[in-house]
Amino acid sequence: MSETYRPIRELNVGDIDAFRSQLRQSILICRERCLTLSAQWATEILDGITTKEEQQQQEEIPIISETTLICTDYESSLPSLTEKEHCKYQYARALFRMQQYDNVAFILNGYTAPRLLFLRLHAKYLAAEKRKNERIQDMFDVISDNSHSKNVDELDTIYQELKQFQEDKLDAFNLYLYGMLLRKKELNDQAATILLSSLKKYEYNWSAWMELGALVTSKKQFHDLEQVLNERMPKSIIKNFFFARRALEINLSQETFWNFMTPLQFHFQNSIYVKSQLATAYYDWFEYNEAEALFDQIRQENPCRLEDMDIYSNLLYLQGSRMKLSVLAHQCTRIDKYRPETCCIVANYHSARGEIKESVEYFKRALALDRDYHLAWTLLGHDYIELKNMHSAIECYRRAIDVNSRDYRAWYGLGQAYEILGLPFYATHYYQKTTELRPNDARMWKALGACYALLQRDREAIKWYKRAAECDPDGKHRIMIQLARTYDKLGENNVAADYYRRALDRYVEENQETEEIAEAGLFLARYHLEKSEWIEAEEYATAALDYNFPYYEDGKSVLEEIRARRTYETINST
Repeated sequence: MSETYRPIRELNVGDIDAFRSQLRQSILICRERCLTLSAQWATEILDGITTKEEQQQQEEIPIISETTLICTDYESSLPSLTEKEHCKYQYARALFRMQQYDNVAFILNGYTAPRLLFLRLHAKYLAAEKRKNERIQDMFDVISDNSHSKNVDELDTIYQELKQFQEDKLDAFNLYLYGMLLRKKELNDQAATILLSSLKKYEYNWSAWMELGALVTSKKQFHDLEQVLNERMPKSIIKNFFFARRALEINLSQETFWNFMTPLQFHFQNSIYVKSQLATAYYDWFEYNEAEALFDQIRQENPCRLEDMDIYSNLLYLQGSRMKLSVLAHQCTRIDKYRPETCCIVANYHSARGEIKESVEYFKRALALDRDYHLAWTLLGHDYIELKNMHSAIECYRRAIDVNSRDYRAWYGLGQAYEILGLPFYATHYYQKTTELRPNDARMWKALGACYALLQRDREAIKWYKRAAECDPDGKHRIMIQLARTYDKLGENNVAADYYRRALDRYVEENQETEEIAEAGLFLARYHLEKSEWIEAEEYATAALDYNFPYYEDGKSVLEEIRARRTYETINST
């Protein structure tokens, strides 16, 4: 079923002007609450507003200083802090930056002003997560029941404290934290409601958008949320950034992505964030040259930016650009060798060199730094496939899916692992999932067809091979060979001959050299031989003589049989 196209509202200079003003305020507001990710995102987007008129306006507008925090639209809506609350908050904020989370919670204990309440409870949350990670000794460790219980108890105390407030009594940031905890408890409907309330009160907290995005895992949920947000926040620009990103993450159509990205690309054409999203989109659509050009441009504009460079390293690996991958790995290591993205990039570098064991170690380092790094789990699974360690590969792919259930590469990896283990029935389940996630990707349908062929369910295999051919016009001739083999197996020689002939014509037309030409030639030679069509049979048999054993020998044998039968028929006719 095709996705519904909903043109979004056109943006004008006035919209961008107001958006820029709010972004400036959000940097102060989020930084004040130690929400580094949200503040960083806002600064990066603000830096990308660069039309000529807007540049001139930027130069004329006075900068908001930290002393004017209370003058921001959002902050002025909250109760003012007393001098004591302000001093305590600044003390706690300094401790938070030093990652002394328990100390922050202690210093702010008993204070209920929104800003202080959020920093205290957020610190308690991060302290609980830190302790949970410290209890995990090995990458594949599952937290023991006792350790898991401790973490749940710690998070539950925060949840209960927030729960005692009425929803309208909590500010946007405490609602964000409450929604995050609800999602942790897998109360997804309640979490979505609370996060929407948070964004309604203050929409410029990018972290809240990311939490909401984690709840959107299907096309229906995406479009339902789109409808809700269009009604509640019709003039919001930030929601377009959110929907464009989420459309990529859950593999929606290109049309859906461009619906949100096109106006952003126009108004934020020099934004590195927007360029990075576009590069990632081209990578996902297998338009590697366009993706590489954009990533190269990003590297030139900001060689120190590590965000999305792991995707760039994947691209370079697939393109076989070992030299560029080497340069990228060395530069990223010099910038920050303890970033998960850097470890992933170095792992890809070693993998490209065939140093799989070294690659595995770097992927493990990435996961030690961030256990929710689903890309690293997936790529580590690929390395274990190379090492023939199917048990570990399967475990890695499952961990990737636990983090991101829409990661089609992990589902595909599971299918491959079970197929290698000689369990095609189980593999079909995982390949079927990949076709749901990537319905226009021929590789998924071809893999599914191959599994059904192994299960001797040839009619179903043919169905999926035909679907693969529809998705890949350029590689159609390779799929035609599979179809020809399957029809030959079913004894439907006329249909098999037709597919072999079409595939062979395509190979010749594109001037390709492959053993499949010899395979097709031999089948068609024998097919025409049975029909006593000597000229056609000889022409197709000759095509096999350009290839090595066994095609050359088989081709000579068929040619000898053609001559013998032709001679015999000539003698009998006289």
